Amino acid sequence: MVECLKVQTAQWDKRMTIAYQQAMKNAGEAQHDQLRAAQRLWIQYRDANCLYYGLGEGIIARIDAGECLRRMTEARARELESLGR
Repeated sequence: MVECLKVQTAQWDKRMTIAYQQAMKNAGEAQHDQLRAAQRLWIQYRDANCLYYGLGEGIIARIDAGECLRRMTEARARELESLGR
């Protein structure tokens, strides 16, 4: 199950990267710098937030952490995609 979550997260991460690159192309100069800063901070937040789940006990902690990464990455990808519209 953990491996499936890793594959799904990688797919969403790729989609998020493409959406981020498109949003950067569409952004004005001031937005460009702010979007870059926001994305870097968002990645730090996602990683710290999901680490919380990973520090729990047993295999369920790995599953919870993996699902956290997948869910948050999917949400951010969809948010960035909406910027390109």
